[in-house]
Amino acid sequence: MSLSVVAVLAAVLASLTHPGALAQGLDAALLQRIDAFVEREREASRIPGIALAIVDADGTRHVRGFGDDGRGRPIDADTPFPIGSLTKSFTALLVRQAIDAGVLDVDAPVQRHLPWFRVADEQASRRITLRHLLNQTSGLSRDAGMQALLHDKNRDGASVEALVRGMAGLPLQHAPGERYEYSNLNFVLLGAVLETVSGKPWTTLVRERILDPLQMRHSDTDPASARLAGMTRLHRMAFGFPIAEPLRLSPGLAPTGSLVASASDMASYLRLMIDAGRVDGRRLVFAHSIEQMLAPASPPARARLLGAEFGFRYGEGWFVGPFGAAADARWHLGNLPSFVAWMVLLPATRQGFVLMINANAGLPLDDASAVLSRLPLGVANLLRGHAPPSGPSLPQAYRRFNLAAALALAGFAALAWLAVRARRSLWAWLLPAASLALFAAFWFATGLRPTMLLAMAPDLALVLALALGFAGLPLVLRAIGYLGRKPTRRSLR
Repeated sequence: MSLSVVAVLAAVLASLTHPGALAQGLDAALLQRIDAFVEREREASRIPGIALAIVDADGTRHVRGFGDDGRGRPIDADTPFPIGSLTKSFTALLVRQAIDAGVLDVDAPVQRHLPWFRVADEQASRRITLRHLLNQTSGLSRDAGMQALLHDKNRDGASVEALVRGMAGLPLQHAPGERYEYSNLNFVLLGAVLETVSGKPWTTLVRERILDPLQMRHSDTDPASARLAGMTRLHRMAFGFPIAEPLRLSPGLAPTGSLVASASDMASYLRLMIDAGRVDGRRLVFAHSIEQMLAPASPPARARLLGAEFGFRYGEGWFVGPFGAAADARWHLGNLPSFVAWMVLLPATRQGFVLMINANAGLPLDDASAVLSRLPLGVANLLRGHAPPSGPSLPQAYRRFNLAAALALAGFAALAWLAVRARRSLWAWLLPAASLALFAAFWFATGLRPTMLLAMAPDLALVLALALGFAGLPLVLRAIGYLGRKPTRRSLR
């Protein structure tokens, strides 16, 4: 009898210390199906590594790593991943803590705390409130937020205040409060307000008020220092293969997307949301503030994110709306060219999960990008008792792209050869001109700026650059030939 008791205790202890431990009340078969789905998708799409954590009202229930960090080390519960725009929720929580303390008023204008704040419209500058920023309804554009993210000058060290002061000539897309438009700059502005009223950098605030109280020991506010602490290597998919790529982020963008965290740490954060602002019996923020963060606030909107269509309203650092088979969910996406992170809350069952991927595919084709949304949608579906979505893997999607790129380049090369060989000057100019017109139509139709395309999908940018080179080559050769001709006697008369 005593040996049986010891065996049972040993089994329980082993289950509690195992990275993929199952707590009492969980369906082991369901979690096995979730793990099998994630691993199957990872292997099929050549994704180096994924981390997953699942929580409910009773605590962290399942943490699992899949694959490796790009250096040969297996992903585990404590492997740090960049979480990108999931950081916005942390900034919103800091704002709510300041509101609880009576330091901030959600409906106060930004200029109450930053009198020097300006956008191009002077009147609109006075009307933008903290609520507008939290709900992504300030009128600041998505494009301006992306440009701030990709601009080399910003990535080299612009501060939060410097980025905000740089908004002085920025036009708004619409009047404050009129409609939803996601912009990184909204949360940069919130970071500037927090720094001003506290007298501390945003990085110090999030460490003191969230990371340390939640014992998020494998989290960091700076990707550079996180690399020294074992952050996973990141990868950009190019022609269907993962290529390692460093992460560079400006300090000024910290409030909108710089946090690094492990799956186990993010599980603690999701538990704070599920438990209405408490962790281990200690309250970090009022329950009402958590309700406000998770409540739908913006006008309804629709967006296509990583190949999946979403209808939603925005709360405060959270999207509110259906997510896969879950009719009501709270979720957010963190997404840069070399990684993807998702966090999802399912209010009906008081469950949540985080899924982080150390690679991304920026190719603007639904089949390619949908793989990165299929993973979290599949986990949500399985938790709700539904089958996960299916679709082509990344290599399958890229195979079609690679074939189309090869055929297009061969076609442009053939056109260039015909144009060079054409005896009639009309054809020599007409074929390249038609090719260049096609490129102009592409830029106009897609709205993709060359810098944006290069940052998000360098493989497509390379193919387009080569095709453009073939298209322009006959014109260059003709120009060189014309300029290099010796004058004839007739031309000298």
